[in-house]
Amino acid sequence: MLRPLPKKDELSNRELLGVLARTLPGLYRSAPLLVSLLLAMALVQGLIPAVTILLGKWTVDGVSEALRGGTVNVTLLAVAWTGAALISQLTQVAAQVLQGYAADGFTVQTMTRLMNKMAEIHGLDVLEDPRFHDDIEILQMGAPRRPLNLVSTLLSLVRGVVSAVGVSATLLVIGWWVPLVVVAGTLPALLRQMEFYKLGWSIFIQRTQDSRELNYLQRVAMRHESAKEVRLYGLVPHLQNRYLTGTLAYQGVMRGVRNRQLLGILPYQALSLLVTAGLFVYVVSRAQGVGAGGGGYTAGSVVLVITALAGLRDELRGVSESISTGTEHLNWFHKYQSFLAATSGVTQPADPRPLPARLALTLDDVSFGYQGRPPVLEHVSLHIPEGQTVAIVGENGAGKTTLVKLLLRFYDPTSGRVLLGERGQEVDLRDVNVEEWRSQVAAVFQDFSRFEWTLRENITLGQPEDGAKLAHAVSASGLEPVLERVNGGLEARIGQAFGGVDLSGGQWQKLATARALYRESRVLILDEPTAALDPRSEAEVFGAFAAMSRGRTTLLITHRLGSVLMADRVLVMKLGRLIEDGTHAELLARGGEYAELWALQASQYAEPEAVGV
Repeated sequence: MLRPLPKKDELSNRELLGVLARTLPGLYRSAPLLVSLLLAMALVQGLIPAVTILLGKWTVDGVSEALRGGTVNVTLLAVAWTGAALISQLTQVAAQVLQGYAADGFTVQTMTRLMNKMAEIHGLDVLEDPRFHDDIEILQMGAPRRPLNLVSTLLSLVRGVVSAVGVSATLLVIGWWVPLVVVAGTLPALLRQMEFYKLGWSIFIQRTQDSRELNYLQRVAMRHESAKEVRLYGLVPHLQNRYLTGTLAYQGVMRGVRNRQLLGILPYQALSLLVTAGLFVYVVSRAQGVGAGGGGYTAGSVVLVITALAGLRDELRGVSESISTGTEHLNWFHKYQSFLAATSGVTQPADPRPLPARLALTLDDVSFGYQGRPPVLEHVSLHIPEGQTVAIVGENGAGKTTLVKLLLRFYDPTSGRVLLGERGQEVDLRDVNVEEWRSQVAAVFQDFSRFEWTLRENITLGQPEDGAKLAHAVSASGLEPVLERVNGGLEARIGQAFGGVDLSGGQWQKLATARALYRESRVLILDEPTAALDPRSEAEVFGAFAAMSRGRTTLLITHRLGSVLMADRVLVMKLGRLIEDGTHAELLARGGEYAELWALQASQYAEPEAVGV
């Protein structure tokens, strides 16, 4: 069902002009010479139709004069016709070439600004907002083409306006009032057409999420990532049915738009044709000496009117289309500018404080809830001295991963504080440089990224390469057997999108572990780091983590309670609260939530009792 159009997407003409005023300087600066040349060519091209119409009149009048025994300067007419045609062709070809050059500058500038903005968004609040996905989809699709399209549309508008004014000026030969009548008869249809263009953009905006869902259904049906489940469960007919249902619904909406366009504009087009026909009859009648005042118009004047009326109508229609299309492009730039102006709740401090000498971690009565949702963490207080290894356990939804997001300052607490430093020397995490703090942290996330680059690039992640560190990361993560089995070793490209080697889930997780091992950090975060590993590989990796965690503050989030034995301390979370804190032995002796979870997991490995017969 079609969702209502959000009010923020309905821009007034004044707002659109404001967007244009903010957009043009940037586009001009990206290719000033090319834009200037293109503008000059648009002005020249705009004058060509009027010159051609006048040449037509002069030619017909010259032929008429010759038939009456007079003389005509054929050479001058031929030179004029040839010159106009040559200028028209040369400027068209040159404009196409220059637009291609300009497009390169526009695309680089637009994408660079988008990526710079992504770098400025320090938190995840914007990125994890569902509304963000629609906007970034529009921005990604439009960035390579919208800037050039806007410039091309504006140049077409300039050319069209100059041409319309020039063609209208030729009608002054007939009478001062003729251009006014033509414009008055044509303008209502053009304005109506612009309204429908605006409606088309509104429909596009409203259905962006629907389009993403349809594209997702296509990917699930056709990409290798989901191929096993799709085939095992026979999902293709289901996916096809959902895709067809959604597509047909979209097409039905668009058919309604097109029908309204057709039926709504027909009366206005009829008015425009009546005005044109009336002028044609008037001029022809005067040329035949039938109309009031008798005669007065030459054959060339009749040709001028016929050509100018058709040309002016086409030019005004072109101006309308340029304005309408430009409106669509400006709506895109409105989203672009809004995105560039967006601010994250996580901001850099104006005057950052230095990181403390010791990176102890403290949560002081921290509560947090994602926007529009119930609290995920409530009144959590804890202190982790530097160098301590802490396991955080609890059922799904307990708030463990959210706690890590706050420690990494992907979000700021709704209330309370996250502090760095030992007791009495704490610094609020919001008062230190975000990048400087994160540079001290390495992490293996449960949902780690699978970059389809070389193995080497996946480990170093843009950091300066150090051979000894790289060798240690490969060895300690258990990645060596993977390198031995792939052609090219560290230079092997992985992932199937670019014809690389596909890795298993466990191999990918070892690779993510190697990333954390490669980075020299003072804080290590392990978020379910061995979820996809077999027991032998898990033991190898935890051995590496145990060695790696010495002297570092380490947080281990895990469901496998056997791995908490490497921890100095265990934190138990439930429903967003910290309910237990102690060593493994202390918590078992306490007989609380941790002891219950431990017993449940231990029972899964117990020998089944013999059943008598």
